[in-house]
Amino acid sequence: MELTENKAGYCTITYKLRLYINHMDFVKLTKNIYNQVVLFYYNLLLENIEFLNLSNQYCLRELEKITIISRNGDVPKNYLDMELPTYFRRSAINQAIGSARSYISLLSDYEKQEGKKGKEPSITTEFNCSPVFYQGMYKELKKDSVMLKLWNGYKWEWFKAKLKGRAFDENLESMSPTLVINSRYVMMHLPVREIVEDVRPVKERMQDENLRVCGISFSNTDNIAICTILNRNGEFVKSKFISGGNYYKFQTDKILKQIKKHRQNGKKTLDKADHRTYWEKLNRIRQNTAHKVSKEIIDFCLENNVKVISITKLEDDVVGFGHKVGKYSPITLRRIIINYLSYKSFRAGILITTVRQNYTASKCHKCRAKVKRNESEFSCENGHNGNYYFNTAMNIGKMCLKKFGLILD
Repeated sequence: MELTENKAGYCTITYKLRLYINHMDFVKLTKNIYNQVVLFYYNLLLENIEFLNLSNQYCLRELEKITIISRNGDVPKNYLDMELPTYFRRSAINQAIGSARSYISLLSDYEKQEGKKGKEPSITTEFNCSPVFYQGMYKELKKDSVMLKLWNGYKWEWFKAKLKGRAFDENLESMSPTLVINSRYVMMHLPVREIVEDVRPVKERMQDENLRVCGISFSNTDNIAICTILNRNGEFVKSKFISGGNYYKFQTDKILKQIKKHRQNGKKTLDKADHRTYWEKLNRIRQNTAHKVSKEIIDFCLENNVKVISITKLEDDVVGFGHKVGKYSPITLRRIIINYLSYKSFRAGILITTVRQNYTASKCHKCRAKVKRNESEFSCENGHNGNYYFNTAMNIGKMCLKKFGLILD
């Protein structure tokens, strides 16, 4: 799933659903026609660049005037001689408008350059866009099925398709789906609009008297994520250690050993099919683990009335925090976990803020003295000791409170 935030009180979640249909050839025919129409209007726009000075809505109207037979039967000069549903044509026109605007913008930037560095933008001669189905092109949308209007080579006809994937609430407002066609299967990307009750920015939330902030650190141990909750005064409230790192490593190591075994049997490199199969298995394990960890973090925050999550900036992250780790070690899940957290937290009314990594791991969260690390434990010169990653999570939470002036250090 993907999320688009909106401060108007809702967010748009894009569900990626696997589509099963008996007539895959009709889906491909529909996509081919869609791209032919996009190319037709794209070329027409480049011949009538003045249309691009209009808004998308008025630009679409002008294009329809010069390509569609009028009500009194007059055939325009640029007549589009295709049998198309109105909303299918309009979807293609909007795609063409976007592509034409992009080309004109890139060309304008190129011509403004001194010395004309780089390659000059070229006019697109063939499109491979995924068709967007406006209302009228789909109906009876349910969490496990949908009716699609497709071109069967002779006429437009309704076909039922099954859907499989993460369930969505049928009562929520759905928007225009997109059919993404691969060589092996078809995915339907369905945007769904959900209401978000609390859309206040982080700065405003930090003024709450009952504020609670959750600092999160990530480790390369069995505890993938360590969460610590602090109140607005920087006092510890509760913590949670989210395990699963050892099992994740066991699963990935098992597949990596299978790959190594293939190579030992005389294969210097893996066949394309073998490589794809193993990669998909590793990717599924990676995604499933990240979903599980991110869900546990959100559930923990909701149970304890947390409105702000604090993490270190991704660009500051050194994989393994200075320690050499494998590509499929638990710490490398950090980036994908944060990606999943970004949409799950917003839907739950929680916002994520970032702090710099400076001193979050090297100082004691109690006295700010420099710490000594011994594997997963820490100690400082003032006698404080404990879990190294817990100490880091506490510092991350305190850095957030300091960032907004609630505590001095």
